[in-house]
Amino acid sequence: MVEIHDDRPGHTLVPCPSCGLTDEVKRVPAVHLAGRDRVLVPARDQDGRSTTVTRTVTTAVSDALSPVPLLGAATVAKAAGFIALGVFALFIAVGTFIGGALGGRWFADDPAPAARPQGYGRGVTGWVEVDGVRTWTYADAGSSASADHPDLAFLGWISGFALLAAVLLFVLAASRKAALRTRLAGRPAAEELWAQAWYCARCATAHFPPTPGEPARALSLQEFRRRIWQAGGYGDLADRYPAV
Repeated sequence: MVEIHDDRPGHTLVPCPSCGLTDEVKRVPAVHLAGRDRVLVPARDQDGRSTTVTRTVTTAVSDALSPVPLLGAATVAKAAGFIALGVFALFIAVGTFIGGALGGRWFADDPAPAARPQGYGRGVTGWVEVDGVRTWTYADAGSSASADHPDLAFLGWISGFALLAAVLLFVLAASRKAALRTRLAGRPAAEELWAQAWYCARCATAHFPPTPGEPARALSLQEFRRRIWQAGGYGDLADRYPAV
């Protein structure tokens, strides 16, 4: 196998250790990016009208050569879902609080009613006759006033629980994003090693330039993924997310 050199440093084309050829050998980052594309696909909006949406599609080889696990996209999607639910809960909290405050007059400046003598403000509603004795019946005139401003304290409880749920959902979304950043903190180291690798389309293997004491060796896609991800500190995910 003969390496092909050019005048630019770091651009030595390393032949494939498996077939010994270079015609199908390309840089791993180039192969990875070439396998990603954005396409327009037909869809329908909420009103049922025809439209198009943009989606990112990748080839199997591009996915296999990825320097990081695709769990990042899934985590971001879950975090976005938590945020959306949190916003909805926040709207419920604000709406029920305003409804209760206005309907129940929680913050009204009306003074507390003073004590009234017995019979004050009572109105005759009818009469009953018992053993020939006719007795008038009365009703408290103030009872209708309490009906005008019903007690809506239950809306306060709903508002409080909804606000608590919104806070918990926002915290959960933030914690997931923070955990993802911590998990992939070693990505720059993985990408530094990843950028040095070559891929042979004929053999579907990857390899690194030879170093003193370590000749170039053809790696399967799974072996290549494990080596790159180990450099980033998340090599344990290689078995959970196999390359093929």
